[in-house]
Amino acid sequence: MNQIELNPWSQKPDLIAHMRDQGIFPMAYSSLAPLSTWRVEPGQDSAKTADTKRDDAVFSAMATKYGTTEAQLLLRWGIQKGYAVLPKSLNVAQMQQNLALAGFAIDAGDMAVLEGLDRGFGVAWSVGDPVGMK
Repeated sequence: MNQIELNPWSQKPDLIAHMRDQGIFPMAYSSLAPLSTWRVEPGQDSAKTADTKRDDAVFSAMATKYGTTEAQLLLRWGIQKGYAVLPKSLNVAQMQQNLALAGFAIDAGDMAVLEGLDRGFGVAWSVGDPVGMK
């Protein structure tokens, strides 16, 4: 198992293919990085930029379509991609929402839209994506 940042912005298809060829199972961290509320407080550094707001409407519309929260949509995306997802929360209600993912599936058209949001790099770390560092 290899734990790496995986979300619609950071999909790493070449790395995922290599890992699968080697029998390494991907575990996703920072699955919720695309949320507009993720790491916005002072001292919560990341590589998110002002242009990240452009995808908010996509996530919001899909969450509404499926009757879920945006967080549930992002976690479901990871599960449908075959990843173990590792969301962090100290809020009991959010933990319960994070577990309530079995009642819906993202259709193929919406999965394709989400795959089109790949930025080619992670945003979880303020110094850049550790996967791309040498």
